[in-house]
Formats: sequence, C-alpha cells, structure tokens
Amino acid sequence: MYIPVAVSYLALGLVAGLAAVERKGFLQAMLSRPIAIGPLAGLAVGDAASGLFVGAPLELLWLGAVNLGAALPVHEALGTCAVAAGTALALHGLGAAGIGGPAALPAAAALALALCAPLALLGRRADRLVERVNERLYARAEADLAAGDADAAARVNLYGLALPFGIAFVLAPLGAGLAALLIPPLLERAGAAGAAALAVGWAAFGGFACASGAKALRAARARTYYLGALGAGAAALLAVWALRRTW
Repeated sequence: MYIPVAVSYLALGLVAGLAAVERKGFLQAMLSRPIAIGPLAGLAVGDAASGLFVGAPLELLWLGAVNLGAALPVHEALGTCAVAAGTALALHGLGAAGIGGPAALPAAAALALALCAPLALLGRRADRLVERVNERLYARAEADLAAGDADAAARVNLYGLALPFGIAFVLAPLGAGLAALLIPPLLERAGAAGAAALAVGWAAFGGFACASGAKALRAARARTYYLGALGAGAAALLAVWALRRTW
C-alpha cells in the first residue's frame, strides 16, 4: 500500500509519540511493546508485515526492558518504531529500484537495526531529561493545588506528557528516514552475495534475541525450555540439511 511520504512520516511520528507516552506516562497497556508497536509503525508507512517481521525478534531482545518503579530501561518503543519503519521504507525503495529477492527483507532489517537501534539508547538518555523536567513540573502542580487551582495542576500533567511525545515524534521519523536513504544504495552496492550475508546476519540476530528473551524470563524452568527448544531447532535444521542431500 503506497502512502505519500509526508503523510507516512507524520503518521510514524504520531505512532512513536503516542507509544512513548503510553509506555510510561499514560495507560501502560503494553501497546508500546515491540511486538505490538512494530506492525503499527510499519502500517504507518504502508507495510505492517515488515513491521511485524522486525517487531517479533525486537520483543525478545528487549523483553526485560520494562518501566517498573525507578527502572530506566532502553527506549524499546522508539527503537522499534525507527527500525520497523526504516525497514519498510527501505524495502519500498529497493522495490522502486528493481532490487528484490528473498534476501531483501532480512537484509534491509539487519541494516535498519544497525542504523536505528542506537535510538533506543538515546531515548533512555532523553528519559533522564524528561524525569528531571517532571520533577520541576511536580513541584509546580503541588503549588497550583495548594493555591486551589486544580485546572492549572491538570494542565501541568499534560505538559509532562508532551515532552516524551515530542522527542519520539521527531526521532523516530529521523531514524527511519536515514534508513530509507542509506539502505537501498548500500544493498545495491553489496549485490546478491552481500544481501545474502546480511540475511544470515539477521537470522543470527534472531538467535541472539531468543537468548536475550530467555535470560529475561523469571520462570524457574525458562533455561530448560530454551535449551530444549534450541536443541529441537538445531535437530530440525540438521534433518532438513540431510534430506536435501538425498534429493
């Protein structure tokens, strides 16, 4: 589905901004988790399927990144929005340039991850800034309440939500735009062999994300289940490889 460029970036900014507010300041219904926000970010730029393709391993990678109490994890929503939308936009650019094939999606996802995942760390730094600003806003709201002005105190709360919204609204489209600009020429220069190598790298990242997700689990048998699933997956791959030799 084609969406005009300006509209897609605006929609992405809105999705990322609302996710930034939802993850910590309002509702907290887990809609900002990568598995949920990835397809929404992809849909904002016209490709929900690519967003889901990226969101699933990112959910495992950042499974332990949860805002609880004073914890300040990486900004998983911002990182996912940029990576998912960057992948979708880059894939559209590759199609427009006549570059395709089965390796195009995972190769674009691998490059988008390298380019945009650092935004999750930048988002954590921004969260520190937001918390310092919110401390001042809290004092202001208390003063308004002490003066009997409940409406002013409510407006201060909205100010506190506006800052994380604005940061994500700006950064997510910037990251996705950078990916859309750089990935198509990089893959065109890399050729089929380079794209295949990047696709293998994305598969390896999927394995790393699974391990990261298993580590984040607190279930007593999480390690047993993970190792069992890993062994079953390896056995299945070996079986497929053996069968291919007999074809």
